Amino acid sequence: MVIVYGYKTKLKVQKNLGVDICPNCGYSTEKVLAKEKRQFTVFYIPIFSQTLRKGLICPNCGMYKTLSSAEFKEMSR
Repeated sequence: MVIVYGYKTKLKVQKNLGVDICPNCGYSTEKVLAKEKRQFTVFYIPIFSQTLRKGLICPNCGMYKTLSSAEFKEMSR
């Protein structure tokens, strides 16, 4: 019997925060508040997920600034 298992990483966008200048690339882009999750699967069905990190993303250069849970909760309001 063969059991197919694995994991996949997903990036879930929570909220767009508006236009700001990125400290990494220097361009004026819209900041995005997002969560990165890893889902463990059996037969391609998600069994459970684990949040890897929460933070701000610059869509232009891909810079990811990690936030604590309290900071993330405050910014998502």
